[in-house]
Amino acid sequence: MKSRYLIGDFSDSRLVRKARELVPVLKQRADRQWSQPRLLQETVDDLYDVGVLQAFQPARWGGGENHPSEIFEAVMTLAEGDASVGWVAGVVGVHSFHLALFDERAQADVWADSPKALIGSPYAPTGIAKRVDGGYLLSGTWRFSSGCHQCDWTFLGANLPDETGAVAQYIGERWAALLLPKTDYEIVENWNVHGLRATGSHDIVVRDAFVPDHRILLFSKLQDGTAPGLKTNAGALYKYPYWQMFGRATSSVVPVGALKGMIDHFVDASKGRTSTIGAKVAEDPGVTLAIAQGLLTVDDIKSALHRSFAKLDDWVAQGDVDRWDERRMFRFQGSFGPKRCADAASELYRVFGGSAIFQDFPFGRQLNDILAVRSHFTNHFQLHANNLVAGMMGLPLTGLPA
Repeated sequence: MKSRYLIGDFSDSRLVRKARELVPVLKQRADRQWSQPRLLQETVDDLYDVGVLQAFQPARWGGGENHPSEIFEAVMTLAEGDASVGWVAGVVGVHSFHLALFDERAQADVWADSPKALIGSPYAPTGIAKRVDGGYLLSGTWRFSSGCHQCDWTFLGANLPDETGAVAQYIGERWAALLLPKTDYEIVENWNVHGLRATGSHDIVVRDAFVPDHRILLFSKLQDGTAPGLKTNAGALYKYPYWQMFGRATSSVVPVGALKGMIDHFVDASKGRTSTIGAKVAEDPGVTLAIAQGLLTVDDIKSALHRSFAKLDDWVAQGDVDRWDERRMFRFQGSFGPKRCADAASELYRVFGGSAIFQDFPFGRQLNDILAVRSHFTNHFQLHANNLVAGMMGLPLTGLPA
């Protein structure tokens, strides 16, 4: 199986096949989906049927526990039909991987009575956590909570106070994810945007919600391999480094799929089309080069992703994933992918000509979706480049997790 995934052969994957079957449906819904800032319920139901929302979830809790390459291929495929759908499937889906690393009691809180429960986020440490008996009181406002209307729980980031009561102002050693049920937070609907509209990434507001200790996990425990969930979730999936998984879910997989969808529509719309001077568009060297470069970008990024996870497969099997230089390279690969996709998509938009601006074509929406992913913090490729080269040169690292 692993060798077939390495060369992009997912013919034996029900997950990828079901995702592929959904693509034409998502294309048909795209205009209607764009009109509202959350996923259509029928699309959410379809994602459950595909199995992608539970793909990261432990099998013992009713999940698929699929291979990472298989999951990311399915997300890329969904994004060909609608980038917002792929984004919610990947980002909300990967939160199940995170929960699997929490204390067993937290996993039971979410999944024992509702195996189809979904978890949102964000992780930015903007909240204030005050220590009380048995846990923390959490307050604050968090932006960009993708898929929040479909989620029953959320992870929210905060820097926990140290022994002296001091709290880091930015991401620090006491950065943690706190797990809250939907009853403990308010959704403020303010997602009025140009890109990834259907992700419904509204604000989350919390006022003095109590979070018990077992629903709190320091990110440092994900990095050093001491997360409590590893005691009960012993499958190979949960031995992959957390940030390699989350980083891919928020980086190249969605823009790669969106770019492929844009190329497919571009080709269909250009067949038999002539320019204002009567020339066949299909014979325009600028058009053919833009299409070819776009296809090469898709193939390059997919190949790098599956090759990286083939290496991670081997490291997991050997029980040695602390290959930091290569892991920093993988993070840079993932973060740089959206820039490459945005460059290719921008060129496609340009060479299609003035008609690209009309809503009769999806190109403006697809380009904005890709640009929105590129702007996500995990895709700040310069920071990952700094971290990669600092490690090679023996300089102080920037602190980005790998």
